[in-house]
Amino acid sequence: MIALAPACDARLVFAQMRAATGGAYWDRIAQLSAAGSLRSSGLQGTAQLDDDLRSGRYAEYTALPAAGRSAYVFDGTNLWSQDISGGVHSLDAPFAREAAVTDAYLTRHGYWRSPAGATFTCLGTRTVDGRAAIVIRVQPRGGIPAALSIDATTHLLDGYTERYPTDERFVRFADYRTVADVVLPFSISRGSSFEPANAGVVSVRRYDLLPAARARDFARPALRNPAIMRNGSAASVVPMVLEAGQTVVMASIDGHVPMPFILDTGGHAILTVQAAKRLGLHPAGAGVSGGSGAGTVGLQYAPVRSVRIGNAELRDQTFLVIPYGYSFYERGLRAPLAGILGLEFFERFAIRLDYAHRTVTLTPFAHYAHSPRGTRVALRFQEDLPLTRASADGNRGLFGVDTGNSGPVILFGTYLTRTGLIGKYRGGCTVQGSGTGGTNTAWIQTIDRFAIGNRTIDDVPAAFTTMRAGAFSSWTEAGNLGYGILAHFTPTFDYADGTLYLDATTFVLQRSRAGMGFTKNDASAFIVTYVCPRSAAARAGLDPGDRIVSVNGKPARDLAWFDLVAIGEQRPGTHLTLRVTRKGVERTVTIVLP
Repeated sequence: MIALAPACDARLVFAQMRAATGGAYWDRIAQLSAAGSLRSSGLQGTAQLDDDLRSGRYAEYTALPAAGRSAYVFDGTNLWSQDISGGVHSLDAPFAREAAVTDAYLTRHGYWRSPAGATFTCLGTRTVDGRAAIVIRVQPRGGIPAALSIDATTHLLDGYTERYPTDERFVRFADYRTVADVVLPFSISRGSSFEPANAGVVSVRRYDLLPAARARDFARPALRNPAIMRNGSAASVVPMVLEAGQTVVMASIDGHVPMPFILDTGGHAILTVQAAKRLGLHPAGAGVSGGSGAGTVGLQYAPVRSVRIGNAELRDQTFLVIPYGYSFYERGLRAPLAGILGLEFFERFAIRLDYAHRTVTLTPFAHYAHSPRGTRVALRFQEDLPLTRASADGNRGLFGVDTGNSGPVILFGTYLTRTGLIGKYRGGCTVQGSGTGGTNTAWIQTIDRFAIGNRTIDDVPAAFTTMRAGAFSSWTEAGNLGYGILAHFTPTFDYADGTLYLDATTFVLQRSRAGMGFTKNDASAFIVTYVCPRSAAARAGLDPGDRIVSVNGKPARDLAWFDLVAIGEQRPGTHLTLRVTRKGVERTVTIVLP
């Protein structure tokens, strides 16, 4: 809790911090290099941290057994992310660039080296472990604000926080010791308010204080585990199974029989617990993962030797093992979903989704050249999900491009309020979806138009959400577009060129006519989750909580959730005969599709 206090002299506080930690000796150091151990997600590994105290460049390399190696590097111009698959992409969306400006300012101790480059605001004092700390908000020019907490007695930096689009990120410093006339923290903690269980604690073993910065320490991370094409092929063309807007491909892990995976630009390599057991894997660690839900779910890590989609192969990969519920992986009488494949493939292959011909084509970037047709839009990254500029009813914003979103375009609360769309489209059918981290809620309306690149789509179903947690609560993004927009095109994702190509298609997008939502928590029945007012389902007398045990004479256990979606997309006048139980009473319900 921060207590209000008389305005402090921020420059004096920072001058005291400089004096207490080394004074003029700081002017002799160009690079601070720290090596130590990392404790995170129930695992113990290593960390290497490098700071360029003159320019603000920084690099963080970490490695955890089972989880693998990752890195964040700011080279002075670009911020690079290397995920545990070994792939690399630039974090170049507006917010990511602004955050890099602030982190570079903090890295070079700009608050005492170049105070004119930022504005300072005293926020008061707070108690940290029984000690008084002064809190000062630092707003570098072109950056995001950071709230620094400085011990009022020792003048040492306790840490700082930064507000990110869906959470608050924190860095904490402790265990200060003197190294060659400067005082440095030997314990450095980093984490977020949304996923605190993933916080990492670096225990520094050794500091090196260098009189000149080494450029190689701040270079773009080198790609690990490049794409491999089997059988001499230049590209891999595989069947796409389209399940209620979800793109599913078959993939083989460590040479085992291929299993079905969602191909998701918004996801990583993920296995269900059941699939990991079938593969004989032994996951380790104890982290958490968030997503479109309001909460988080536990995860572990499982290294594999190989993952292959057709002739496109990646080796030495780490899968996240997540205990998804039955509703995630169920596919009726078909093989259950094994998990998700995402960033690791999109970082190494240009990937084309041909909805009309039900194929996915993966081409290594070295062999890919897109013919000049269709629409070309730029992709940017704030984290791991690609973003692009688009507009709803003429209101531009950044939208996540998410092949894992099998429904309509989703519009986020801050964007809705800023543009006035929240008032224009108030009301509609309230729906409930699900994703990693739990459920999400929204209401459905039809917006006048949606534009991406030079293409405009009229009368577009959209989900309006005002969630306050999870990926859909972002205040820097306008929304999330998936199948409901992408299926109007034949999209190709080229992360190497930072481009999404939208070519023409003959595919005809179908829409549900039943006016209800449902989930399947076990094999015996579909559970109705919502019923839209004045819909076919409402006219038939269905209510949320009803259990659908058979559809047109077929028992629910023989059908997947996407089968029921497809049945509800049939032509107008089609009759659906449902056996429904409510409070133990079974009855027959007939829905006539409008």
